[in-house]
Amino acid sequence: MTGPAMNESTQPNRRRRVWIGGLIALVALAVLGAVSVSATSGTGSAGKAGVDPGTQARLAAARRIPGDPLALGRPDAPVVISEWGDFQCPYCRAYTLNTEPSLVRQYVDSGRVRVEWHDFAYLGPESELAARAARAAGRQGRFWQYHDALYRQQGRENSGTVTDPSLLATARSVGLDLARFQRDYADPAIAKQVSDDRELGAALGVTGVPSFVIGGQMIVGAEPLTTFHQAIDAARDRGR
Repeated sequence: MTGPAMNESTQPNRRRRVWIGGLIALVALAVLGAVSVSATSGTGSAGKAGVDPGTQARLAAARRIPGDPLALGRPDAPVVISEWGDFQCPYCRAYTLNTEPSLVRQYVDSGRVRVEWHDFAYLGPESELAARAARAAGRQGRFWQYHDALYRQQGRENSGTVTDPSLLATARSVGLDLARFQRDYADPAIAKQVSDDRELGAALGVTGVPSFVIGGQMIVGAEPLTTFHQAIDAARDRGR
């Protein structure tokens, strides 16, 4: 009698467990189906665009602002070179003195490329001082003259070469209004711009300088001119 009594009591429990298990399975399938549809939809949209999120972020770095003092070339140039640099970096100096002039002659002057500067002042306090000074010069339309002068007279990193008096002397050498330069150099807004540029670069994957974004492609280091030719041609062919 004990056996039959136990069977009768357990049958409803077994049916309940089967029913609940089936319901859970159906819910799980529905959730998986929703996730699958969502994933497929996201993949399809990325596939249609043909651009991954990292590349999209790098493409968005191009400012294309008319009258931007930290840019060379037409705002509507087919290709933008976004450069991150530090005025104490010897490799940035090598690029500036040996490679950039050729790029400007061949591509910027013909309207095919625009160059936009970004600060990545990470080598020390003197890097930040120089970056602020160059931007102050930019407010008088002399950023690139000041930029070139800083690289020509570059000393060893954090050796005391870059000081307030030395930066003022450079301002004088490129013909700036010195009183205005000093006011702008001390402007907290300029210091924030320097900091913001470094944060943007870090978000895009910049870890050293010089670094360049060309049509969504990242180039790191003072690469030979042919590397830039190839990247510019590829960006132009992709319409970026």
